[in-house]
Amino acid sequence: MKKNRLIAGLLLVVFAAGVFSGCGASDKKKDENTVRIGLTGTIYEDIWNPVKEELKEEGIKIELVQFSDFSLPNNALNAGDIDLNAFQHHAYFKNDVESNKYDITPIGDTFVIAMNLYSNKIKDVKELKDGDKVAVPNDASNEGRALKLLESAGIISIRETAGANPELSDIETYHVRIDIVEVNAADICALLPDVTAAVINGNYALDYGIDPAGEAVFLESEYADDSYFCLIAARSDEADNEVYKKIVEAFQSERTKKIFKDEFKGFFVPAWEE
Repeated sequence: MKKNRLIAGLLLVVFAAGVFSGCGASDKKKDENTVRIGLTGTIYEDIWNPVKEELKEEGIKIELVQFSDFSLPNNALNAGDIDLNAFQHHAYFKNDVESNKYDITPIGDTFVIAMNLYSNKIKDVKELKDGDKVAVPNDASNEGRALKLLESAGIISIRETAGANPELSDIETYHVRIDIVEVNAADICALLPDVTAAVINGNYALDYGIDPAGEAVFLESEYADDSYFCLIAARSDEADNEVYKKIVEAFQSERTKKIFKDEFKGFFVPAWEE
């Protein structure tokens, strides 16, 4: 896994060099049959590689571009530096688009991947005590999701008027007086030795070598709506692109469902069937 993360980092550096030197758009014009898809985690490549192979036979070349941070792929898509991205759920997408005025749109759902509570120091959530540090993602939608998880675990209570993405100020009661530490989602795994527990996005947990279900001290298990269904996004003016429709169709397949079951122990759930 460390090797995978090193490769992902190197890919990001190479990609960033192209983008910031202004060659992203010109590269796109050179090969209209190449579709660049932004991801945030090397584990996603295990899912996308069979799609690449299938569409290659139809003359469609897919290039997977890794980003190290959630804040980057939507900006790159909106700017035309990539053609699609597939890394975020609807709640994150909605917040990011509204905040940054991106002209991008969802074109298909992919999967649901749980956000769980992990720890190197305790075996059960009931072991948390006053003063313990718990890390959560610091972006609006993922932090809200993390707070909902902590509420489900009985650690905090959130006021009913908080809405879909509660903030720290929406915590009404601390049943355990934990110290919540806000951290970039991509960095939380590395912080595990320094906190009592951490709420970690499933893709980062998998990429870091954590067993998403086996090593969790509390599991996310309920979804009231499609807020946490992950999606494929395109620029709005290309939402009806026939090649992109083929990519969505190739992803939403029995083959992909088998990968979810065999390689990820069923931890990924096909969102297009929910």
